[in-house]
Amino acid sequence: MSTIRMTGLISNMDTESIIKELVSAQKMKNKKTSDKLTTSEWKEDKWKELNAKLVKLCMGTGGLSDLRLQGSYKTKKAASSNEDIVKVTGGASAPEGAHTLSISNLASSQYVTGGKLGTDKNGKTVTNDTTLADLDMAVGTTINVTSNGKTKSLVVTDKTTLNDFINTCTSAGLTANYDKTQNRLFISSKASGAANSFTITTDATSFNDIKNLTGYNGLNAEKQKEVSAALTTIKGISSSDLGDLYTKALNGTTGANEDEQKKIDALKTLQTYAVEKAKADKKEECIANVKETDVKSAILNSYTGTEDEKKTLAIKAEIKTQIEEQIAAGKLTLKDGETVDDLTTDKYNTYLDEERNIIFSQAINRKYASDPIYAADADTAYQTAITDPTFAENVLSTANTSGIYSKINSYLSNKTGDLSALGFGEITGDEVTAADPNAMSVVKASDASFVLDGASLTSSSNTLTVNGLTINIKSKTEPGKTVTLDVSNDTQATYDMIKNFIKSYNDILKEMNDLYYAGSSRGYDPLTDDEKEAMTDDQIEKWETKIKNSILRRDSTLGAVLDSMKTAIMSSVQVGDKKYSLSTFGIQTSTDYTEKGLLHIYGNKDDSTYSDKDDKLLKALNEDPDATIEALSGIFGKLYKTMNDNMSSIPNVRSKYNFYNDKLMDNEQTEYKKKVAVLEKKLTEMENKYYKQFSAMETALAKMQSQGNALSGLLGTSK
Repeated sequence: MSTIRMTGLISNMDTESIIKELVSAQKMKNKKTSDKLTTSEWKEDKWKELNAKLVKLCMGTGGLSDLRLQGSYKTKKAASSNEDIVKVTGGASAPEGAHTLSISNLASSQYVTGGKLGTDKNGKTVTNDTTLADLDMAVGTTINVTSNGKTKSLVVTDKTTLNDFINTCTSAGLTANYDKTQNRLFISSKASGAANSFTITTDATSFNDIKNLTGYNGLNAEKQKEVSAALTTIKGISSSDLGDLYTKALNGTTGANEDEQKKIDALKTLQTYAVEKAKADKKEECIANVKETDVKSAILNSYTGTEDEKKTLAIKAEIKTQIEEQIAAGKLTLKDGETVDDLTTDKYNTYLDEERNIIFSQAINRKYASDPIYAADADTAYQTAITDPTFAENVLSTANTSGIYSKINSYLSNKTGDLSALGFGEITGDEVTAADPNAMSVVKASDASFVLDGASLTSSSNTLTVNGLTINIKSKTEPGKTVTLDVSNDTQATYDMIKNFIKSYNDILKEMNDLYYAGSSRGYDPLTDDEKEAMTDDQIEKWETKIKNSILRRDSTLGAVLDSMKTAIMSSVQVGDKKYSLSTFGIQTSTDYTEKGLLHIYGNKDDSTYSDKDDKLLKALNEDPDATIEALSGIFGKLYKTMNDNMSSIPNVRSKYNFYNDKLMDNEQTEYKKKVAVLEKKLTEMENKYYKQFSAMETALAKMQSQGNALSGLLGTSK
């Protein structure tokens, strides 16, 4: 807060102006220091702008960090013979030539579209706030949503809503939504590919037991699909009708109508797989009952093959050789009457005793699955078992009736865990085709399957990179048809990359030249507040721009960076037995010295001055790409190293990635700020001192005036 002073009231002197003149010399000193601080700050600001451009030229995309690498020049172009089926781009590593591609399957996310829900048991329209209990789902049911190995469970209470189920799906990493217009649940995986399939199941043991009795997990995909369809169908059977329908299925009786026949066929499917599972289990039991000793006996009795005899002789020969070597070395002495052959036989028998278990184990493993003697024994045991009346009565009957029937009956009688309340059945990842427009459907998560150059490959995504090719699959090819992907060197892209860099180099070089060779701003100093008040905004801007544009004039750091860059880019490199420089490829400076090192590409259509010249660069890239790329990457590599050296860190001088001495500038500005503070304090003290002196003078004059007035009063006369 500025001090308000009332001065010169007695003396009638312009005290303010007098004091201002008295401290003007000190103010001038202060301004010189303040100007140095302002100039230093402006200088750093200008360097920051320039530094960002230099770093981008060196490290940015399409800059020296790319051009120093030979791989950056090996751009490829790729074209698809049918872009409606597949689009393709080529990377540097993509092999040139024609590649064939056939696509048998596209990658897909898993999509579940629930059946229409309509209204709840109270006749109300289903919304996200509808409870699952009102959709006839039993309280206590546990719904398990599993995706990418992560399972989220929801235990149904009388307050659990449809929205709670949706949130459970979302927390498991799925996308879930209830569409009130369509009255359906829509659930999908967020990413495509078989690995991103998901399941939605319940803890209903009766339902899972039905699947176990059919051997579901051991079936192939087609048979699993058949069982899943049958399970979906039986949900429409009432427990009271089950007995009659099940008997018809056992007896092969035709249904009264199409719907009944569909249910009978579903039950027959489950019966058939249950019986096959029972037979398979019995066969495994028979296999397990074949004793290892019987197998060993069969193996030993047939262990007379020529190859086995050769192995025995080879082992004995090796043992005999070792014995003879030990005797010759004096490490072994034969007993009286003992021969080398005798000792060999003893050692061989010892070897057999020690290795017997291993030999039998290996032999059994080899013979166990393929030996005809063993296979015949196992098959005989199995055939005997399944033709035994006891087996037919106890095993097949159990599978057919008390087994599969009881599980189906249990499921239909108590549908705890039945997901039909949500408009779908148990989601196992299998494909499900909607039985009618209002039913559920499931699109199975799948990988893209394709054959590229004869190799069968898969991908979880329809956009993939393989062998340097980025392929975007849009649809399948017709059976027996292929799409051709043509890959070739993209010389024009390489040429454009170099041309764009040269343009960027010229832009920044011109800016650096303009700054370094700028005209003098002598006589232009930063404006004071008083000076600014007397000028318009436009005048102020022009004044300060004049200073800022010349602030790096003849700057030693800028000059050093300029010279080093020009030297590096005009250098040469050795490739084989030949030297190359940019001029070899028609990249040269102009004869106009005022350009101060700007580069031109002869034959460049965008360069009006040199567009009529022969385009040596394009010719070299086409005719001798390897040598050209090696040379150019070497030259630009030298410039890259030079610029990296210029922006390397120097303790207490500059930070990394700075071409200017930022730390020195910061220290300089800190010192200027300290000096300005000291000088401002000194100026304030000086002003206060003068005001105090003039105030004392005013006080003295006031006293004198008072005394004079009193004296005049004593000497005065009355009228």
